[in-house]
Amino acid sequence: MSRLAWGPALALLAGCQASVAPPVAPPAPPPVVVAERQVITPNDGSTIRELRGRGEYALREQRWQDAAEAFRTLVAAARVAFDPALPLYLLDLGLAEEGLGDRARARDSYLEVARLSGPTTDGRTALLRVVGIDDYLEDWTALGSAAADLLGRTDLDDIDHLTGLGARGLSRVEAGDDASAMRDIQEGLDVVERIGFGATGRLPNGAAQLRFALAEVLRARAERVQLVPVTPDFLVKIEQRCQGLLDAQLAYADAMRAMEPHWTAMSAFRIGAMYGRLHEDLMAIPPSAEAKSAAQRDLHFAMMHVRYRVLLEKGLEMMKRTARLATQTTEVAPWVERAKAAQAEMEKAIEEEKAALAKLPYTEETVQAALDNLEKKARARLSKKAASR
Repeated sequence: MSRLAWGPALALLAGCQASVAPPVAPPAPPPVVVAERQVITPNDGSTIRELRGRGEYALREQRWQDAAEAFRTLVAAARVAFDPALPLYLLDLGLAEEGLGDRARARDSYLEVARLSGPTTDGRTALLRVVGIDDYLEDWTALGSAAADLLGRTDLDDIDHLTGLGARGLSRVEAGDDASAMRDIQEGLDVVERIGFGATGRLPNGAAQLRFALAEVLRARAERVQLVPVTPDFLVKIEQRCQGLLDAQLAYADAMRAMEPHWTAMSAFRIGAMYGRLHEDLMAIPPSAEAKSAAQRDLHFAMMHVRYRVLLEKGLEMMKRTARLATQTTEVAPWVERAKAAQAEMEKAIEEEKAALAKLPYTEETVQAALDNLEKKARARLSKKAASR
């Protein structure tokens, strides 16, 4: 084709290109609106965010019932929707339930958090809360299980570790295994000493738990010393029993410095019960074989009760002290009720002893004088024996 012939063809091509419409842009997508899920109840219709905000605010204000209602609703909704925030809601629900005093239900919430959360901070926090509740409820079997779960973790700091050791030690001594318990307790006390945890002032919960567990071991070992039947080494046994009681009392007194009032109440009650138990065991000692007449047996009764009534009086004072804690906080209600019952029993025992002694042909003053004379002679014999060595 000649160069001249190209002209019309190129013109035709240019005309065709000019007549083609420009490409049309695709239509803009409609605006996307992300709506929060709503939770509909018979009395309310709120978003998740609103419910959670109300619940958290109620927790801060210590309006436990309002907080519990909000988080129970969130937990129910999270279960249906498989919401990953379920452990967080359960943790807050547990706090609200504790505030309401429903510790058993709170423990269930925390245990579910621990199961769902695994090796996370929330899981560790939940287990620590479980330990505290088991201590309060004196559920020693459950305490041992929670302690095992806690000590099996790899993310514990020193305080968490000593708390776990104290919990396991306490559960073991209450189960009768004071040897294993003492190993845990001593390891925990070593940590306490190393980091200076609770060295001054009030004892934090973990340190108080260890002191109480130590006292329980010392009490159990002391009460294992049997005074009946009376054997030739009776004086050695009574010395061991009394020394064990004093050692345990010292450890309980240390635990009474706790920040948590239930350790104070538990310790005071245990001291009172310990004195009562020693008095009971001593009163079970029968007259010697030399006391053949009724008058001699009556004298034995009188001497034993006059000499050892002080133990009952000490126990009674500790029960009164425990009962007085009710005026300071409602957190100690279980021990206060037990202390009041024990107080009534001890007061009755003292009155019955006094009534029985009043029927005998000698006064308490006469009996006390005879006891003082016997003690004086015993000391003289011991001094003479020591001088002859």
